[in-house]
Amino acid sequence: MTHPDEGGRVAEQSELWDLEHFQELWLRETDRWDGTGARFGEAMLDVARLAPGERVLDVGCGHGTTTLEAARRVAPGGAAVGVDITPPLLARARERAAEAGVGNVGFLEGDAQVYPFEEGAFDAVISRFGTMFFEDPEAAFANLGRALRPRGRLAIVCWQGPLESEWIGVAAGVAVAHFGKPPDLGPPGAPGPFAFADGERLRRVVEAGGFGDVTIEAITRSMRMGDDVDDVVELITSLDQTKALFEGQSADKVAAAVDALRQGFSPYEGPDGVVMNGTAWLASAGR
Repeated sequence: MTHPDEGGRVAEQSELWDLEHFQELWLRETDRWDGTGARFGEAMLDVARLAPGERVLDVGCGHGTTTLEAARRVAPGGAAVGVDITPPLLARARERAAEAGVGNVGFLEGDAQVYPFEEGAFDAVISRFGTMFFEDPEAAFANLGRALRPRGRLAIVCWQGPLESEWIGVAAGVAVAHFGKPPDLGPPGAPGPFAFADGERLRRVVEAGGFGDVTIEAITRSMRMGDDVDDVVELITSLDQTKALFEGQSADKVAAAVDALRQGFSPYEGPDGVVMNGTAWLASAGR
């Protein structure tokens, strides 16, 4: 069960995002996450059809990349508001807005599932990989719907299943070959990156939140995973799932797995770094 606290958070996910090492990972890898998600964010923003003068809410805005771009698209006269539960990421987002000179943007700390947004305050709600972490997605989308004006719009992207992204396929293949099992990515449908791997579940959840004209489209885009193979392998081996696989294994076995990761990612390295494909759901709906 989840319980909103005074800051508008929901317990389980706030506990995860409050972990210092988790926050450090997201802050340290800001450029990488933008490299992996950039093309998906562009597709989302194009579907949102933002226009000057509109107000847009960016859910799970993180360090603010899509919020800033939305703010640019609704200028002049419009504004973008990002909401996230992680204060250090919001601090980075505010810094980036100031550095970029984007003034028609604001950031809120809180959980979008329960945050008391003003009713009908926004023309559009967007989210680049931020809605998969909801503990109660039906209630969350209902709350977001209330924040939209009549005939307002929703545009989000969510990951498909993990093996639909090449980088996870490579890493999972190495894990199975060397440790006899894939990394633990949690049970299907649980809050996390792959909560909406089932596109029909995503449709049902959005509709249950009061949205209509729901469109779900599979999109494949290139993802810049890192500068080179060593950079990507360093990321993979720093993840909690990988550390759990390595725990209790011999040094030789771990070294062999790391070498296999290098071999697996090598074919994807080129002049633009390590570039691989990923597949996500692009969902849009009206209120």
